[in-house]
Amino acid sequence: MSSQSAVPSPVRLVAMAASATLVGIGLGRFAYAALLPGVIQRGWLSEADAGYVGAANLLGYLVGAVLAGRVGRRWGATPVIRLSALLVAVGFAASAWPGPVWWFSLWRFVAGVTGALLMVLAPSLIAGHLPESMRKRGTTWIFTGVGVGVLFSATLVPLLIDSGLMLAWLGLALACLPPIWVLWRRWPPVAAANPHDQGPGRGAGLLLGVVYVAYLLDAVGFVPHTVFWVDYLERQRGFSHWAGALQWAVFAVGAVSGPFLAGALARRLGWHRTLITALTLKGTGVLLPMLVPGLAAVTASSFLVGAMIPTMVSGVMGRTAELVPPRLATQAWGRATALFAVGQAIAAYALAALYARPGGGPLIFQIGGVVLLAAALLMALSGVAARRAGHR
Repeated sequence: MSSQSAVPSPVRLVAMAASATLVGIGLGRFAYAALLPGVIQRGWLSEADAGYVGAANLLGYLVGAVLAGRVGRRWGATPVIRLSALLVAVGFAASAWPGPVWWFSLWRFVAGVTGALLMVLAPSLIAGHLPESMRKRGTTWIFTGVGVGVLFSATLVPLLIDSGLMLAWLGLALACLPPIWVLWRRWPPVAAANPHDQGPGRGAGLLLGVVYVAYLLDAVGFVPHTVFWVDYLERQRGFSHWAGALQWAVFAVGAVSGPFLAGALARRLGWHRTLITALTLKGTGVLLPMLVPGLAAVTASSFLVGAMIPTMVSGVMGRTAELVPPRLATQAWGRATALFAVGQAIAAYALAALYARPGGGPLIFQIGGVVLLAAALLMALSGVAARRAGHR
């Protein structure tokens, strides 16, 4: 009875984990990305310097994902989650004045590390305490924080920039405070490890490896829309600044609705088929405006890709948790996140080089879409092979 009373209600558990994803990814990553054009226009950073700063963030995310499990075990998940959220806010405040490139790079590196720690530790800790009846829904709703941050970046950040860069940075720091307050509430205890738990068997291990590869490939398809989409629409498709911003807002609405769609898919199809569906829809969404002319195809692409980002994240987390014992769930999710970070970093540099070439705009979306569809096919084939071998 006492152990049960120590666990907050499921709604509060989901709100706590969603607050972590809001601070770490929604604000720490996407809201910053919306600030970047203003930072360059006002001369705080050159375009080349902005590239170095962005690379520091990607490196930090990789470091955080690799170390998350170890750091959580060493210092405890709850203190690490709280400190990470605080450091995101401190990083925004510390960037509110023009400084050297190394200063911005330092805080973007810190934001990358802390974002990965929040993304790995908080969802893993919370998902294990959700009742079985709402575990799939709850696991997907955790990632509404990402969508809310994207929506914030599409709507309020441009208004903050109009008030001045200093106020914009400080506004982002203040925006972190409400979710940090939620994170300061009582967290559930870390589930005790079962010494009899073993790692995944050979069949499950192969399935887990396929999930890892598919998530790495998903990172390649993630880059075109999250890095180049608005710029591509404005500079290569003739969209006005406001029309491009509207498409980013549609993307944000998709990202907010994605967790609820993911929950419905997971309950009906299971995690494995949810991943196949998400990869197929995401790949189709990335390719659609390259194949079909007109505003409707562009808008459908914005919404579909936005919705599939949290669907993929929650799907990978749910599927890895199915394939490993509970005590290994955080480690497995951390590895998946680290592989995503590797794929994202490599794709960002490679696709940026292609994008700068003549005709590179459509090409990077074609590459992203084909890679996503290949990942969907890989997942489908692994499911067929697993059923023949008697695995789930």
